[in-house]
Amino acid sequence: MINIKRKIKIKLFNQLNRRKNVVIKENVNFNRNTQLEGNNIIYSGCQINNTIVGYGTYLSHNCRLPNSVVGKFCSIGENTKIIFGQHPTKKFVSTHPAFYSTKLQAGFTYVSRDLFEEHRYVNNLNKSVVIGNDTWIGQNVLIMEGVTIADGSVIGSGAIVTKDTEPYSINVGVPARKIKYRFQEKERQFLLRFKWWDKGEEWISSNKNYLEDVTTFYDKFNKLEN
Repeated sequence: MINIKRKIKIKLFNQLNRRKNVVIKENVNFNRNTQLEGNNIIYSGCQINNTIVGYGTYLSHNCRLPNSVVGKFCSIGENTKIIFGQHPTKKFVSTHPAFYSTKLQAGFTYVSRDLFEEHRYVNNLNKSVVIGNDTWIGQNVLIMEGVTIADGSVIGSGAIVTKDTEPYSINVGVPARKIKYRFQEKERQFLLRFKWWDKGEEWISSNKNYLEDVTTFYDKFNKLEN
């Protein structure tokens, strides 16, 4: 019965959002607080409750990104997931939630009030994770709560992201670390100011050839900006 209701819900959502070219595949968990800006595909098995998905972004199979903000023109690889929940590793003798939480994770507790912050959020957004614009996240990436993945970042497959990334950086490993930048400093700073992803579909389509080479793009539009 649940699967039938979900299929009907997805079918209605796709019909209502056809003009925005939004497609949600089978077995996707979403709610009325989920926002998709257009030209999106959310593949099967994803969880995106309370999540904003920017224009042109797609999520591959089995991504778990509830309560998040995902920017425009992002490519999110299969099995990208948020690691939810924190346990104390200092001061408390035990890491078991029965000694600091009233949520009954193990079915019992010894405390009458919460003594430890179990969840982390990004700034004042009350969102678990923020993924910037034009990011590429490989397969099987895990992202800790409270992390911001900056505009233009690349996250290698299998990485565990434990801290914020830098714009236009390439990050790999466990824990993920920056190995290099994608572009020169002047180009990175210009792209962050210019924000091509906010220019609109008509502008992007008209200037798509310049997006093939960052040097050409910089030379063309930096002059116009100045």
